[in-house]
Parts: sequence; C-alpha cells; structure tokens
Amino acid sequence: MSTVPDLATMQLLLRQGRWPACLSLGLLLVALLLLGTEPGLAMIAAGLLLASMSAGVAQTYHAWRVALDASLLQLLRDERLDGDAAARRTDQLLQDSGLRRASPDAPLRGWDARWAGMRRLLLRQYLLTAVQFALLVLAVLWPQT
Repeated sequence: MSTVPDLATMQLLLRQGRWPACLSLGLLLVALLLLGTEPGLAMIAAGLLLASMSAGVAQTYHAWRVALDASLLQLLRDERLDGDAAARRTDQLLQDSGLRRASPDAPLRGWDARWAGMRRLLLRQYLLTAVQFALLVLAVLWPQT
C-alpha cells in the first residue's frame, strides 16, 4: 500500500535544511580562517580542519539537493499537481535538466520511495553538519606544538 504524503508537509520539512546549511557555512569559514591564520598548528589539528572542511563541502551538496527538492515540491503545489501526475512532472523536469539518470520510459517511482530519499538527504545534511562541528572542535582543542 502506497500512501502519498502531503506535498506542503514535505516541503515544510525540507525547508528545515536551511538552518544546518547556514551553520555549516559559518563552520567552513571558521575552519578556513583557523587553517590560514594559526601559525603553530599541529599536523593532526590541520588534518582535522581539512576533514571538517570536507564534511562542509559534502553538506553543501546535500543542502543543494534538499533545496532543489523543496523547490520542486513548491512548483508541483503551484501547478496543483499531486499523486502520479506530480511524480511524472518531477521525473520530466529532472530528465529535461539532466539530473535524472534513468531512461524516460523507466517505471514511475512511488512517493514512498521519493519521500524516503528526500528525508535521507535531509538527515545526511544534519549528520554532516554535526560531523563538521565535531571535527572543528577537536581541531581547536588538539594540543598545539
């Protein structure tokens, strides 16, 4: 049994990805400043800062994907589409923009799978922001030589 979640609810949840995106950008700038201005930085601390920056870049990709999904849901709501018509329109938009790898005649994915994927992206975005923060704190607390 496939249940179709409310598009407005889905969009509201995905909009919660803005907060970790802004926080991650700030953490990325702090790591960059520490890496560039701290003269006696230990090698391990520098490695932790680089790892933090890598997590920030990965988070930025996930934030972009979450924002894209939220924008697509807004477009579907503006066009007053839902159910299979909304799924077809989403696949068409992704195919036209080159973001969908599947062939145009591939079977239509249900909203359960789409919604699970959107939530997974949002969860990864939050997790990457937490990893970025933890690595930055470790780098700052690491004993300097």
